[in-house]
Amino acid sequence: MNIKVRLTIMNFLEFAVWGAYLTSMGNYLANAGFGSIIGWFYSIQGVVSMFMPGIMGVVADRWIQAQRLLSLCHLVAGTFMAGAGFYGMSDGCDISLLFTLYAISVAFYMPTLALSNSVAFNSLTKAGLDTVKDFPPIRIFGTIGFICTMWLVDIC
Repeated sequence: MNIKVRLTIMNFLEFAVWGAYLTSMGNYLANAGFGSIIGWFYSIQGVVSMFMPGIMGVVADRWIQAQRLLSLCHLVAGTFMAGAGFYGMSDGCDISLLFTLYAISVAFYMPTLALSNSVAFNSLTKAGLDTVKDFPPIRIFGTIGFICTMWLVDIC
């Protein structure tokens, strides 16, 4: 498969995940009776966004290839988000455990935004393509993925 197609799919899926939960999370929390602490869930995403990409960037530069770290971060983030989702649907959901599962999930998801760009730029460069010309059409599919899943989740 063409490198541009693979990177387009990667960007679409990268941001589709974010669109699936970001805008619907507030409604879920309000309906579950946790309306007073919705701000904490959105705030933790900002807090971990300040330091986790930098930490993972150092890890990617020194010890693990960026594409391997990207997959590892997605695996950890997905596992904890699935755990938060399943736990949130259970009866007697404890908000502190739900928040912890969510916080760990976003702590490992936020670095993937930068890592996916790094992987894309490296792949395009290795393929002899111009990142300035070839990356923007690939990246726009990330926005399309975000919008599509956000819309789909809101419909359902």
